[in-house]
Amino acid sequence: MHHAKKLLENDMPDIPLGVFISIIHRTHIIHLNNEMKDLGLTAGQFPFLIHLSHKEGITQDDLAVHLHIDKGTVARALKKLEDNGFICREINPQNRRSYLLFLTEKGRQIVPHIRSIDKEWEDSICSNFQDNEHDRLFNVLQTLAIKSLEKVHENGEK
Repeated sequence: MHHAKKLLENDMPDIPLGVFISIIHRTHIIHLNNEMKDLGLTAGQFPFLIHLSHKEGITQDDLAVHLHIDKGTVARALKKLEDNGFICREINPQNRRSYLLFLTEKGRQIVPHIRSIDKEWEDSICSNFQDNEHDRLFNVLQTLAIKSLEKVHENGEK
């Protein structure tokens, strides 16, 4: 990490935006893995629990589409979450070949805790921000995420 920090502290205006985003993402994953280890969860499972806390009763395929994660990765993460009692699957009455996903009571109880772990990380890295900088950053990142998805879909990429 020291080398990355040293690289970023240098006045190098040609560092691509993706490098910064990648470093933020990787350090976030490290933090989540460290903090959620004792809960029997990993950073890779985090987005599924958060998404299901907002919208239960969706299919595995819907989850893959919404999170822009390949189906194999989704299947592996959901299997671990189910094996560890955080989610359950119910046969979809409209398509008996698919399952609807729901948080279990254990899953519902853990969501506020993992949200607080995530919020603590976000608060920590944004601690030097002025009053409206956090909101501004959120809006900029949301716009970048939307634009990047549009670019990928425009080029016919998955």
